[in-house]
Amino acid sequence: MKKSDEDLRKDIEDLEKLIEEVRTKNHEELEKLKKEQKPGTRKIVKVDLGAEYSRHLPTNLIVGFLVNFILFFLLMRGLGLATTQNDFVYPALALVFTGYETLLKRYLFHKQIKLVMYSSGLVFFLCYLVFFYLADLVVLPDEFSFLNYWYPIAFVTAFIISRFLVKTIYVVAVRKISGRFAKKK
Repeated sequence: MKKSDEDLRKDIEDLEKLIEEVRTKNHEELEKLKKEQKPGTRKIVKVDLGAEYSRHLPTNLIVGFLVNFILFFLLMRGLGLATTQNDFVYPALALVFTGYETLLKRYLFHKQIKLVMYSSGLVFFLCYLVFFYLADLVVLPDEFSFLNYWYPIAFVTAFIISRFLVKTIYVVAVRKISGRFAKKK
């Protein structure tokens, strides 16, 4: 029995040595991979038109402002939903709306995610609607006004749908371009 106990101990020691060797090799390979990745990686600012335009806040705000401004101008002018005294109202409205939307999304996604999930995004529709009613009736009554009290609802609906279409087209285009770029490498 003593010999079998000694053989068993020897086998256990051999296994422990093998485990230690595997750990050291694994650690060395991980270090090697980390060293290879660090110098060769480039910083890439990705623009994702999903929930946010980009994870980089300044890029998110700039792209959000541009998309909002273009859609505000096209929808309000194209559909004739609102009148303005001056066309500079559109960029100012887009700038304030972009800040409002960014703060709203950050708060709701970080603090009230259940509300967003259960409402299926209806909370954003209502918040956007409140923003445009306030802009029309309280903040800019002389500079900007919808022609009818139903028009803010029509505008917000058209705005959300058109922005969804723009985001979908953008995502498909970026995937195709990045797929072609990956194939070339």
